[in-house]
Amino acid sequence: MHKPTICAIRGAICVAKDEPLYIEAAACRLYKAILEQNNLDEENVASLLITQTSDLKSRNPATGLRKGGYCSTTPLFCMQELEIEGMLERVIRMLLILNFHTDKTKAVFMDGAERLRPDLQKQ
Repeated sequence: MHKPTICAIRGAICVAKDEPLYIEAAACRLYKAILEQNNLDEENVASLLITQTSDLKSRNPATGLRKGGYCSTTPLFCMQELEIEGMLERVIRMLLILNFHTDKTKAVFMDGAERLRPDLQKQ
């Protein structure tokens, strides 16, 4: 059986307000936490997919990451999250695609986004 050569790690964070500085700070905090909690360096990230809910309009999270000194050579792709009735508001989600495979990854959900995946939280 062929072993995968890449893997991905998920994360999400709720943003307090739809203001550029809040979005920038949240994007940087989430990205940094995913790297730290998975013992990764930025060069391990092949690409990064980012979504944000439609109520976050004042800043693109990728801009926040670049302004924060992250992802200078990492391909970033941003999208709007699907609008589903009853969805959690003001959320940024990230999917880091790694350029190697590991069976030990930890999803990171912060600042209220833990409600999205309570099954992944520590007891």
